[in-house]
Amino acid sequence: MRLWWPLLLCGCLLFVGALVFGLRSWRLSHFPHAVATITEVWDKQIRVSRGRGSAIADLVVGPTYETITMGRIQFERSSRVKRYTCTMVLQLGKPNDKYRVGEKLDVVPATGTCQRVDVIGRLP
Repeated sequence: MRLWWPLLLCGCLLFVGALVFGLRSWRLSHFPHAVATITEVWDKQIRVSRGRGSAIADLVVGPTYETITMGRIQFERSSRVKRYTCTMVLQLGKPNDKYRVGEKLDVVPATGTCQRVDVIGRLP
């Protein structure tokens, strides 16, 4: 008899997940793409969270760190009338992805801004 509440919750979570995935897919396929050039690349160590109770685990074992590759990219975004040059810093991937300065990326910036850039992939 009380089975309807968990089923309703799971159904709502599935619906919201599908909606978010669908909207992101639609945005990536319908918003204007730009070609970005990597102008700077560096590695950065970040602290990885272990979830609940990580403060106690950090005291006993020590904090865990992971190395990521950061990069500064530059691209042009165009509106109906003007072209804007955008520069932004974002996480490119892991060091074994071997990103290099001068490499071209396919990106989708949010409409009307240089922010919220999604990297689609590398260009040949």
